[in-house]
Amino acid sequence: MDADRTSVRLSLRGIGAWLVTAYLTELGGQEMEPGLVVGDGWQARVAAGEPVNIGAIRLGVTGVEFSGPAAAIAAARAAFEKKALRAGG
Repeated sequence: MDADRTSVRLSLRGIGAWLVTAYLTELGGQEMEPGLVVGDGWQARVAAGEPVNIGAIRLGVTGVEFSGPAAAIAAARAAFEKKALRAGG
């Protein structure tokens, strides 16, 4: 990876890959192929992971890996995290 490029991985519980992809496209990204969304200066790979069990509850896991210049990733990640925020309770 180039010195000015970086990547950030997130693991999200209880949110499906289809919804992660929808959020990324709402941020201006375009789904180039299943599991790949490309935005202005960033790209994100989205993939379903292994579900986790918390007591009797089984939660789906979705991974997303942002890559691109650090500034572009920081902006995309901040906007994405606001969309993906889930309140507890």
